[in-house]
Amino acid sequence: MDYMEILKGGDVKAIVKLFEDSKPAADRTYDEVSSQYKVSKHDVFSETIRPKKIIKKDSGETDANGNPSLITQAVEVARIGVPLQKLIVERRVGFMLSEPVEVEAVAGDDSTAEKELIDHIVYIQNDNKMDYKNKEVARRMMSECEVAELWYFVENKDPKIKGKFTLKMKILSPALGDSLYPLFDNTGDMIAFARGYKIKEEKKEIEHFDVYTAEAEYKYVKRDSWALDPEATPNPVVNAVGKIMAVYYSQPTPEWDDVQTMIARLETNLSNHADTNDYFGSPILTVVGEMLGYAQKGETGKVMQLEQGAQANYLALSSEPQSIKMENDKLESLIYSMSQTPNISFEEMRSLGNFSGIALRLMFLDAHMAVKTKEELFGIGLQRRLNIIKAAIGMVIDTSKRKIADTLQVKPVMTPYIPMNDTELVENLSLSVGNGIMSRETAIEQNPYVVDPEIEIERTRGEKDETDDLTGKGDNEELKKVPPTK
Repeated sequence: MDYMEILKGGDVKAIVKLFEDSKPAADRTYDEVSSQYKVSKHDVFSETIRPKKIIKKDSGETDANGNPSLITQAVEVARIGVPLQKLIVERRVGFMLSEPVEVEAVAGDDSTAEKELIDHIVYIQNDNKMDYKNKEVARRMMSECEVAELWYFVENKDPKIKGKFTLKMKILSPALGDSLYPLFDNTGDMIAFARGYKIKEEKKEIEHFDVYTAEAEYKYVKRDSWALDPEATPNPVVNAVGKIMAVYYSQPTPEWDDVQTMIARLETNLSNHADTNDYFGSPILTVVGEMLGYAQKGETGKVMQLEQGAQANYLALSSEPQSIKMENDKLESLIYSMSQTPNISFEEMRSLGNFSGIALRLMFLDAHMAVKTKEELFGIGLQRRLNIIKAAIGMVIDTSKRKIADTLQVKPVMTPYIPMNDTELVENLSLSVGNGIMSRETAIEQNPYVVDPEIEIERTRGEKDETDDLTGKGDNEELKKVPPTK
């Protein structure tokens, strides 16, 4: 049966089952990736995987024969969690989205109508603080493996912007309590989207299930049984935009998946070594024979009295555990390199010194390649978002732009972040202007120290005019324009 027939049939159980059964199987469950992402849930903190140490301890009492009485006790072991999963995600988000995503027209004629439409798209994105929410969306996609944006209309209260309505966006994800159900056709296009969630009503959680298609939006609720939500009016709502008002992002595995076993091994090594330090970090004195007396704590000129033939020695490791250090160093190196994550810790960067611009680009080439690869997944979602906003403007918000909204193509432009050698850049800009291969205006626009290029250009023109007046150069130029006297 066609999915639209199931939706129009009104059997909510069948509708929910349709979306649940159609969701692609995930390589990793949310519970699995969540336990890896949150350091407090790592294996080293599990008493099942890393149990407490069972020891026998002197109870301070003796048995009937006068021998010390021993008791069994569970002693806590060292548990060192390293949040490398979170660091990998944050570095990827930082390199991918520290530079804002720009909106660019594709094959346009640069007309006033096009500029107004692009300005309106940029306004809606800025109004929704998308430069910041982009990072949250990317972070949730990389750490939860799926996330969605839900776009909806609200009343426009900004008199400077044309239209009775504008758009707002809500982020949906498993960590926020949402179950996401995209429905794809045989070609891989999303033909419907559903969201399952719960709302507390009078100390009782009520299940909700919303379905979004290009034609309409349906809201269902389960109180006694599944039914159309009577509190949502009208229900269903006709979709005037003609596009599903949701953007779904997903990836098969979390960002750290390839190095998860290395991270777990590193945590185990660090925890085991910490346990060893607990036993051998402080001196342990062993005595063979009978000890007649020993020095008090803090006493100078300490003397220990032993019975003749007795020996006293400090217990220490026979050799330093260099193999463990080598393994940990190798694991750390592999974790960074195999996840394409640059190690930009303070200690690491302090030892590098000053680099030229090309050296910096080569140093972060791997991180940039990872960003470009991630565009395959994240960039598609950004493109779909722009298409939704563009269509919503033309179909609902400002119908005078409908024609240009139908014809103009826009795309997101992502620029990977790279540290800049500002001194070298300014010197290169100055040389380019001096050699006549770049205009002063272009150099000012690319100067990292210039906040507002237009104002700076006007200021430099004013300074040049003042200099010409002082040197008389301006007067000489004017005199050249006067025709010679016959």
